[in-house]
Amino acid sequence: MIPVISIGSLKTSGTSTLAMTLAGVAAAAEIPVVVIDAARDGDLAAWAQAGLPAKVTVERTNDPVVIEQLVRAARRRGDAAIIDAGDEAEMIGLCARLADHALIPVRFSPLSAYSALLTDQLLTADTGTGRKGRDRCFVASAVTAIPSRVARSVEAIIGTSETRRLRIGLVQRAAYEAPFLHGGTIFTLPDEVAPGLDRARAEAASLAYEIGILGRVADLPEAPAAEADMRDAA
Repeated sequence: MIPVISIGSLKTSGTSTLAMTLAGVAAAAEIPVVVIDAARDGDLAAWAQAGLPAKVTVERTNDPVVIEQLVRAARRRGDAAIIDAGDEAEMIGLCARLADHALIPVRFSPLSAYSALLTDQLLTADTGTGRKGRDRCFVASAVTAIPSRVARSVEAIIGTSETRRLRIGLVQRAAYEAPFLHGGTIFTLPDEVAPGLDRARAEAASLAYEIGILGRVADLPEAPAAEADMRDAA
């Protein structure tokens, strides 16, 4: 079964970019995906107006009843469902309860890391409600690949939580944001549109394997080249 993914952080840290990227992976694999834009900014709804792959549908709503209906319908069809919960606590909690996996994006700053930690604490307090067996994890989102004091600080902050950190981070920021400017996905845009598109595609596919959209990491023939822990990605 393809999992339902919710994405949220109490500080805007790339939730829409991460949702759009995962949707692009699903579409490239011919998996129908519904993207639910429940964030305040509505960036995914704006992206949809620029043109979407045939396998992607974007629904803009912050109505809890409608969100649940969309998720249930996707599960019945066997489609992927990705929810951008944005940065509001109530919406983050609601969407996480409907999902199999809640992703908490972390960008390259202590402020983002502290906000991710607060989001983790919010979801920890909600443990035992919602879908049985649901979990959560941190994802490095649109960060630099240069080790630094800031990177070590981010790592130390996130390290105070026992919540797992995915080995794969999304490093190629310009590539991941290009679809917002040009429409489509990182898999449909020509290479000359943005630097790092090839690596971005590999990173995105590896992340999708890691969280179960395409399968499991153990199913890969070899370790993904884009693997990195939060420290290496930052």
